Amino acid sequence: MSSTNDTPTATATATPKPPNPKQQQEQQQQQQQQSQPQQPNQKGRKGGRGGRGSAGGTGNKNHDPKTGRQITVSKAMSFVLRHAAEKEGLKMDAQGYASVGDLLAWRKLKSLKVTFPEIVDAVASSDKKRFGLLYLPPTSESTSTSTSTAPEATTGDITTTATETATVSALAAATTDQDPAHYFIRATQGHSIKSVEAAGLLERLTLDGDRSKLPATVVHGTFHGAWPLILESGGLRCMGRNQVHFATGPTREVVLARCAAAAAEKEEGGVVGEQQQVISGMRRDAQVLIYIDLVKALEAGCPFWRSENGVILSEGIEGRVPLEVFEAVVERRLGTIWERGAVVQEWPAEWSRRRNPKGGPKSDGSK
Repeated sequence: MSSTNDTPTATATATPKPPNPKQQQEQQQQQQQQSQPQQPNQKGRKGGRGGRGSAGGTGNKNHDPKTGRQITVSKAMSFVLRHAAEKEGLKMDAQGYASVGDLLAWRKLKSLKVTFPEIVDAVASSDKKRFGLLYLPPTSESTSTSTSTAPEATTGDITTTATETATVSALAAATTDQDPAHYFIRATQGHSIKSVEAAGLLERLTLDGDRSKLPATVVHGTFHGAWPLILESGGLRCMGRNQVHFATGPTREVVLARCAAAAAEKEEGGVVGEQQQVISGMRRDAQVLIYIDLVKALEAGCPFWRSENGVILSEGIEGRVPLEVFEAVVERRLGTIWERGAVVQEWPAEWSRRRNPKGGPKSDGSK
């Protein structure tokens, strides 16, 4: 009789199990995901779906080339140079210039540890050319950096071309000379500081000489809630700023053509074809466009000016740009609603109750 020990036994090394097809597939998928770059528009990412650079998140950097720090620095500069220089103790001359050295020593920029190259970058990268820069290196006769005399003595009778050229020259000089004491900076427009004089900051528009040099279009952008108040008050008021702001486009003809095209296609929205277009002097989301008869306004004694970055400005007559110089008013979906004192289309009552967007006009449409 054979012993049970003669029965074959299992070897010490177990035969490997065949791979599980499901596990194999999962491993392959994981390897593929790891090898691919992370997509910016993942669900749940801060700033909403799509990663389009909305206000709540970073989005795709290709859509907004500016970093959060650049925006912070630019906004701080705009605030103090337009509105708060006197309150903050920043010396400024009648043309709006302040020493870059003094600006860097201002408490807000000092706390942010802002550098001279960042100031230069803010000037160079501003899409609306918000800042003007002036290069005044010391001479053998004087090394003073006082803002009360230095810029005025150099610039003299100001013109838009001259000041724009001065900024270009200053930016070029900054590549080799990075001493902040040799530079002066100002906001090109938007001031509420009363000591800044328009004549020293802006180019006055007149009917003398070649009228072809006057802007063909002067338009103010506002919002639904503001238009009835503008009518009621008799025109555009400066509100907290020294002047009302105007842009040099788009033309009325272009807006009406796009409005008609949008209506034909049953579309809604802004001025068709202006996606992401930067227009100095007017917000992109303006709903109501007020076109000014510039020649009539100048003949009536209503002053108009042009800033270094091409914005048209007016302090009006006794603080108001009157209705009498309004050529036409266009709502971006309805078309022309008002022309030379006459109502063309009735204004929807519900629009008058709409609130203006953040940063828009508080009452009568001035920006």
